[in-house]
Amino acid sequence: MTGIDIIKASAGSGKTWTLTREFIRFLVPADDAPFDERAFRHILAVTFTNKATEEMKSRIIKELHALATDPDYDYPEPGTRATELMKKRAAMALTAILHDYASFSVSTIDRFFQVVMRAFAREINQYASYKVELDRDSVLQQAVDRMLASLDEPGNETLLRWLTDYSLEQVRSGQQWDISKKLFDFSKLFMTDAFKLKRRALGPDLWSKDRITEFRGMLQAMIEEARKPESSISAEDAKTADILDKNVHLLGIFSDLYAHLSACLKENNLVLLSETSDVLSRIIDGSDTPFIYEKVGTRYDHFMLDEFQDTSRLQWENFRPLLREAADRGEGSLIVGDIKQSIYRWRDSDMNLLHSEVQAAFGEDRFRVVHMQKNWRSEERIVDFNNRFFGGIGDLLARNGVEFARRISGYYSDVRQQVARKASLGKGYVQVEFLERGSSKSDATPWRETVLERLPDLMRDLLSRYRASDIAFLVRKNEEGAQIAQALLSLGYPVVTEDSLTLVSCLSVRKLAALLKYRVNPDDPVNTTLMLQLFGEIPHLPESCRVSDSLYEICDALLREYLPDIPDGDHPFIFAFLDEVISYTDRYGSNLCGFVNWWDDRGRNVKISSARRDDAVTVMTIHKAKGLDFQVVVLPFFNDTFRHSGGEAPMIWCTPRKAPFDTIGLVPLSATKTEMEGTLFEPDYQEEKEMAAVDAINTAYVAMTRAVKEMYLFSPVPEITQKDTFNGRSFAVSDLLYSHLIAEDRKMGEAFLHREGVPGRSDSRQAAAEGVIAPLRFSSIPYDGRLRLSLKGGEFFSREEGIRYHDILSRIDRVEDLKQAVDEAVREGILAAAEAGEAESKIAALLDSVAGRHWFDGTYRALNEITIVDASGEIHRPDRVLVEKDKPLGQGTALVIDYKFGRREEKYSRQIRRYMKLLSQMGYRDVRGTLWYCNEKPEDVQ
Repeated sequence: MTGIDIIKASAGSGKTWTLTREFIRFLVPADDAPFDERAFRHILAVTFTNKATEEMKSRIIKELHALATDPDYDYPEPGTRATELMKKRAAMALTAILHDYASFSVSTIDRFFQVVMRAFAREINQYASYKVELDRDSVLQQAVDRMLASLDEPGNETLLRWLTDYSLEQVRSGQQWDISKKLFDFSKLFMTDAFKLKRRALGPDLWSKDRITEFRGMLQAMIEEARKPESSISAEDAKTADILDKNVHLLGIFSDLYAHLSACLKENNLVLLSETSDVLSRIIDGSDTPFIYEKVGTRYDHFMLDEFQDTSRLQWENFRPLLREAADRGEGSLIVGDIKQSIYRWRDSDMNLLHSEVQAAFGEDRFRVVHMQKNWRSEERIVDFNNRFFGGIGDLLARNGVEFARRISGYYSDVRQQVARKASLGKGYVQVEFLERGSSKSDATPWRETVLERLPDLMRDLLSRYRASDIAFLVRKNEEGAQIAQALLSLGYPVVTEDSLTLVSCLSVRKLAALLKYRVNPDDPVNTTLMLQLFGEIPHLPESCRVSDSLYEICDALLREYLPDIPDGDHPFIFAFLDEVISYTDRYGSNLCGFVNWWDDRGRNVKISSARRDDAVTVMTIHKAKGLDFQVVVLPFFNDTFRHSGGEAPMIWCTPRKAPFDTIGLVPLSATKTEMEGTLFEPDYQEEKEMAAVDAINTAYVAMTRAVKEMYLFSPVPEITQKDTFNGRSFAVSDLLYSHLIAEDRKMGEAFLHREGVPGRSDSRQAAAEGVIAPLRFSSIPYDGRLRLSLKGGEFFSREEGIRYHDILSRIDRVEDLKQAVDEAVREGILAAAEAGEAESKIAALLDSVAGRHWFDGTYRALNEITIVDASGEIHRPDRVLVEKDKPLGQGTALVIDYKFGRREEKYSRQIRRYMKLLSQMGYRDVRGTLWYCNEKPEDVQ
């Protein structure tokens, strides 16, 4: 193969298998062509994720091993000299790779660019030891903070005036005056490929303060002129001037913000990973490609670019000269992708590269396009369902009056697939259910709540045929994933998720965080309003939540006082929140006010980790699911809209192409109808609107092609529906699906339910026969009896019985309290009801064995698990302290007792001596100590 093969691989068509085979073709020729066992060093395969990289490496190694050793391998001509030659060469190539694995060039695109860029560290004025920073947002936030902190410095008067104007504009539009978050969001605009590419063509002083000031003056004069009755300024120009005036001062802020960003990076010897493509593109610009090879030290003959629909324009600009140089030498390269699966436009991916621009860049004689039309993943009914829906997507859009229907039809011209596996013919199941929308104001169960109500029955049905690990719930947003995950957890089903479970998505966590805010500032009207919304009343600080308590103790007290009955599904979130409390305390100290600020800034977005299990249901976003497959896929909230909602509309870079506006060169605008329609930038808005529709359709395609055997979709009934037709413009993929099913004259019934096929038994998982995975139930145990900091000397025992008995003893002041203490332990889930009688009998015997010591007969004043803080701030908590009833604390005699249920250890004696010393320091003149090994006689400690 010479030139470039462009393989357009639809979902499930065996893309990874094809890449593996092509890599081996480059490596192991089947004819008498020259063979170099180390040729793998001159083949570069790049993809986008570490997981995909490792998968490709593993597949290549396995394929080479099979080629070298398996007599049943699918050779071109089994038994011929060519086959024997391939087997010998495969063995040699495999040995060479394993002995020089570091040169096995299957890499992520970012890693490859980093290797190249490190060779140019001197040219970009960086130390060779520079560090790559993956957390772009933290650096941007640091730059914003530095800029705001410098406003009182000489020379920043103009910047201060612009920021003040911007704050006032925010207030006038009903938003907050604090613009730090707005500036942070704005700073991310300068990280996009669109900005970097457009900015290069503009002059270096384009956004100087003087030039921006002059431009704003011109705009304001035009706006004033347009208000006059006799004005000759057109309505389009007037609105354009008004929109530019509201946004152009952001450009003036940019130069200062970028200067602070550069300083942050320079001071810390950092390079942002997101900036690598741009830096490398400027290095390559116009240079001879062999110069790159000389610096890197490796010459590549073949290039293989995977997931090309996710490639950004800057990344392509970096690869294009390399592929061109290889093609000029007669070497072959491979580009693999599917524009229907381009769902990362927000990450600068450009589907038009694969759609047409690669072909235009190389000419018809230098490339070949191959369409992979067989589906090896899904069973027939799922493939057929997707063929019919997506194959007619252009007609559906045209029927509903969408002006860009023809272009989208072109994107999906190759969507129809054949079923590759004969065993799947006639099999598969698809269920689509359209639910009444309802109203959150007037209806207690709108359609999303209805979906959650269906989960118990759906899970019972699915688990009668499949294992939990065969089932995946795919959602569009993390918030939706959190909602599904919490619902499944509350039902007792184990869940695996990556990005859906943020702490703030849990109502119990939000309540606890709100209580902490109220604890910090009870006079703040915002905190008061929040209390009323969450609790229905204004809370009063409990006595157990003292000012002197640690941050963890405050959380513990608030949980016991206000959240005694936490739902089972919320337990993992509360545990994760308390982990963050401990982690924060370790880093920054026990500062409640500081923690509240940290929570608002970063903590609320912390995600809980769910351990990967073989028997757990998967909940993940559609973006994360790309490239994966599951036996059963459920799309619980299938309602992705074509249009950006007001708060989600992106800022896009627009170039004014008409005088006098063109002197500014480039400006960011919010892609909303209100802001851009009727202005010079309306074509930019229309382009963004079209691409938003493509994003929604592509996301739906990715989601609906993950299932192997069964697929379930839940959507709201379109707002405008009729029995046999769908009128009105469709702005959600689910609306198009409804229109499609009606047009096919499919029976949907009164409940808007559509089914194809019959749910089938999992062939490989005899779940029903071998036992269905039952829901896991979590006992709700209050934190008062379970969460105890090790810093307080809380004892943990190896025996469950010892732990339970220790807890019950901590509740007893007098013998008469025993039954009540046992009942409380049962009620709180610490002790099973069936064990209550035995526990009461055994503990009664323990108490009776020490009756002569008068510990539990009221002779003394009992202090159970009191907290003692020593002079160095260390916390101690003895199990029981007995003091004289008729004397104030700190006077008279004292007896300290520690319960032990395990084996004797010297450290316990040292521990109780410390307690005795502390009590003596507190003023008690006669202090005694006893270790009570509860299966033996008490041991008095001197």
